[in-house]
Amino acid sequence: MADLREVKRQKLEQKPQTYQCEYIIPKKSKRCRMLRKKSNKYCSEHMIHDTSSTKKRIPCPLNQNHTIWEQDLSSHLEKCNARPRDDHDPWYVENINHTLNSSAEIVFDSGPVHDEDYYRKLVDKIQFDPLEMRVCEHQGLVPQLLEKTNQKHVIQQSSLIGNLRRLGLLANDNFYMEFGCGKGELSRYVNQCVLHDLSGTTENYGFGLIDRGTNRLKADNKILQDSAPFCVKPVVKRSKIDIKHLNVDKFLEDIHPKQVVAISKHLCGAATDLTLKSLLNSSLFNNEKLGGVLIAMCCRHVCLQDEFLPQSKEYLSSIGFNTSQSIKALKKMVSWGVNLNVDTRDIVDAGLNSKQRYEYGIKARRIIDESRVYALKSILGNKYNIETFWYVDTDTTKENVCLSITRN
Repeated sequence: MADLREVKRQKLEQKPQTYQCEYIIPKKSKRCRMLRKKSNKYCSEHMIHDTSSTKKRIPCPLNQNHTIWEQDLSSHLEKCNARPRDDHDPWYVENINHTLNSSAEIVFDSGPVHDEDYYRKLVDKIQFDPLEMRVCEHQGLVPQLLEKTNQKHVIQQSSLIGNLRRLGLLANDNFYMEFGCGKGELSRYVNQCVLHDLSGTTENYGFGLIDRGTNRLKADNKILQDSAPFCVKPVVKRSKIDIKHLNVDKFLEDIHPKQVVAISKHLCGAATDLTLKSLLNSSLFNNEKLGGVLIAMCCRHVCLQDEFLPQSKEYLSSIGFNTSQSIKALKKMVSWGVNLNVDTRDIVDAGLNSKQRYEYGIKARRIIDESRVYALKSILGNKYNIETFWYVDTDTTKENVCLSITRN
């Protein structure tokens, strides 16, 4: 035992010393947790604030959210992910989904300035009935559950796919478009569950994978590999594109789908609004080729007021959130709703304890969700049924609210 302690002590002594960045983040009043070189005061991202350095750090001209060494500017511009593309796919139409067809845009101005307590009182006036809990599962993912140590993602995907089946949206003649797909894991699991229930023809069956990022370990080929033993070959079409520029009709031109089902797991902020706009701007609703939509929403605190549906803005305006400042205040409250470590002894932020902050956050999140429901009902009328519901409990994920659109 003594020898073991000695080995551990030696390993600790041999561990190289690390140096933490000394930059104080203004919003958090905390030091940056990134590492720095011994000879530098700050990490590479915050070297821009070090006036004593001989090397100069500058914001990237293509994306101000990151910085680069000035001497590396020319080489960085050639490989930066934010560089504009010279060639685009045929379904790229710049800013096509920034506005909603046949709808007048509503612009929030600066308006009067109020303190945070004013906006909390607006939230206090609004009451909602609790959402229904609709936790489902699909037997096709039992092998995945048995295989995974961390089951949270599989539980979410199983419930989403179970809800697809509950809503009549799980079939082997659908074309599924996964928005914000990442590596396409949800589509792969949808495919596994479709194969599990397989019956009838698989004509027009497939997956459209939409994401603006460059993803490693993509599931595209795995979808085809999983399907091969069933003698099924689904169409798999991926596009690296921002949803804001996606012309859905042109993307589907060579697919000729019988029915399109839009899906997503944890579609962040403005991406949810852009997805809804892209579908509404397409011909899918008019041609009755939109089978349905199932989106697990996420990150309302990074919504963009310019990307809200105009009818969402109408709803928000009607309850007092009708200025740029009010939307910022609402989004700040939304960010409180992802902190479940409530402690009534923790007094923070204008006298609110953690439990109160969390409750305001959940209610603020619901307000944004209800604005989307209001917008969709205003646009689609009685032809479609629009719902929001809890698809898993908060122990599985804090972002546990789902939006569905199905035909009546």
